[in-house]
Amino acid sequence: MGAIDRSAFDRAVVNVATRGDTDVFPFPVENHVLHDKTSEIVDLLVRISNNFRSALADSAVTSHSSLAPVGYAGYRWTTQIDPAWNAYLLGVVTSLAPAIEAARIDPEEKTVFSYRYDSDPANGLFEADGWRKFQERCLELAGRHQYVVSVDIADFYSRIYHHRLENALLEVDDSSHERTKQIISLLTKLSGGTSYGLPVGGNAARLLSELVLNRVDRLLLAESEAGEFCRYADDYRFFVNDIQSAHRCIGMLSEKLMRNEGFSLQKAKTRIFTSTEYDLVTEAQQQGSPGSASRFLGLRLHFDPYATTAVEDYERMMLQVSEFDILGMLRDEITKGRIHVSLTKRLVSALRYMDEESRSQAVVSLLENVETLAPIIPQVMLSVRQCLDEMTDEDAASDILRTVRGLIEDQHYVAKNDLNLAYIVRVLGARKTRENERMLIRLYGTAHGYGVESAPNIQRDILLIMAKWNARYWLSERKHSFGTDHLWVKRAFRVASYALSDEGRHWRQKNKPASDSFDEVVDKWASERFGQTGWSVPI
Repeated sequence: MGAIDRSAFDRAVVNVATRGDTDVFPFPVENHVLHDKTSEIVDLLVRISNNFRSALADSAVTSHSSLAPVGYAGYRWTTQIDPAWNAYLLGVVTSLAPAIEAARIDPEEKTVFSYRYDSDPANGLFEADGWRKFQERCLELAGRHQYVVSVDIADFYSRIYHHRLENALLEVDDSSHERTKQIISLLTKLSGGTSYGLPVGGNAARLLSELVLNRVDRLLLAESEAGEFCRYADDYRFFVNDIQSAHRCIGMLSEKLMRNEGFSLQKAKTRIFTSTEYDLVTEAQQQGSPGSASRFLGLRLHFDPYATTAVEDYERMMLQVSEFDILGMLRDEITKGRIHVSLTKRLVSALRYMDEESRSQAVVSLLENVETLAPIIPQVMLSVRQCLDEMTDEDAASDILRTVRGLIEDQHYVAKNDLNLAYIVRVLGARKTRENERMLIRLYGTAHGYGVESAPNIQRDILLIMAKWNARYWLSERKHSFGTDHLWVKRAFRVASYALSDEGRHWRQKNKPASDSFDEVVDKWASERFGQTGWSVPI
C-alpha cells in the first residue's frame, strides 16, 4: 500500500488540470493530458508512491527556471516543474494539507489569511476570498489604531531553508515521516542539490511556505508587544497607537524572522503609515461606488472552461463586467506612465468578456504602450491571444501580428525576457501565416532570454504550433535532433509526430516511450486526439 492516499493525487491532478501548474508560465500542453486522462495519471502517481525511490532514480525531475518581471526594472526567479512530478509533489503536499491547516493559527483569530486550505474537493485547494478578507480586516484594524506598519519578507520563496521546512513538516507528518522525506528529496532535486529555495508559482510551494511561517506567526501572537497583526503570504501588517510601538514591531519581527527562519525584511517596502494614510493607499476591495476601480478590484473573474456551468459562468461574468468602463479605466492607467499593477492586470484580463470591437480597440492600445505595461506583459499577451482566437477581421488580425513580430525583430526589451517571449510565441501561434511560420522557425534554435541556451518551454510550444499548422517539412528534420533534445521537447515531438502520418508512425515504432511512464500516457492521448475529426493541437 502506498504512503499517500489516492484521493490526494486525484485532487492534485484535477487542480493542476483546471487551474494550471503555476500562475507565472503559460500552461503546458500536458495540462490537457491531465484533464483528459485523469484516472491514468492518478494511477501512475500512485505507482510512483509505491516505489518512490526507484522512480526518483529512474526518471529525471526536470524543470525550467526563468526571470519573471517585477515592476519596471526588477525580476524574480521562477520555476516550472515537469508536469508529472509537479502533480506528484502537489499530491504529496495535499495529503498533508489538513494537518498543515490544523497546525496553523485558527481562521477565527482573523490573523493569517493566505492560502487557507479548503477541505471540499469540489473547490480549489484554497478558500477563494482570503485576500479580500485580509484587506477588510486590515481596514477594520486601521480604523481602531493610529498607525499601521506594513512590511514584507525579502526573497521569501528563494530563501526558505529545507532543513527548517523539514522540521516543520515532521511535526505534521505521521510517524513514518515518509511524505516529509519525499518532499525534501524532490525539493533538493529541483534546487540543484542546494538546501534552500521553493519553486515559485505553484500551490505546493504555497502550502509549504505557510507552514514555514507558522512558527513566527504563533510567536507574534503570543507576544503582547506585537499588538494586533495580520499576514497574507509574506506581507505583514501591524496596528499600533504610537511610533515607539511601530518601530518595536519592525525590530521584533526582524529578530524573529532572522533567528527562526533566516529571513530579512525588504527595506524598500517597510513603511509606517498613519491610519488615514493607510486607508487612502490600500486597495479597499468591494468598498467603492458602482463602476469604480476599487469596486472592480473586488470582482472574482476566475473562469473554468471545463466546468459544467461554463456557459452560465461566462455570461454571468460578462454581466458583471458590463457595469464598468473597462476601456476608460485602462486608458487612465496607461496615461499615468506607471500603472497600478494589480488593477491593470485585472482590467486586461476582463477584456475577454467584452464584444469583439471593444477588445480589438483595447488590444491595439495595449500593443502601442508595451513600455508602460512592461510589468504585466504576460497578461497583455494572454489577452491579445484570446482576442485573436475570436477575431473575424483578418486585416485587424494581420496588423496585430505584425506589431507583435516587430517586438522580436527589433529585439525590444520586453521580448528579450524569455518568460515574456513564451507568451509572445503563443500569440504568433494564433494564426498560420508565412511570416509567423518563418519567425518561429528562426526562433526555435536561438538563445532565449539573456542566457546562451534555448528555453525548452519555448521550443516545445514552437514544435506544437508547427504540428498544428502541418509544417511537415520542418517537423521531419527535427527527428535528427531528438536524441539530444530536452525531455519536454522530446515529449512535444512525440505529439507532433502524429502530424507526419506514415513517417511519424514509422519513427514512433523505433522510438517508443518507456512503458508505464508519463510519456506513454501522453503518447496514448495524442494518438486518440489526432484521430478525432476537427481536433487540433492545443497551444
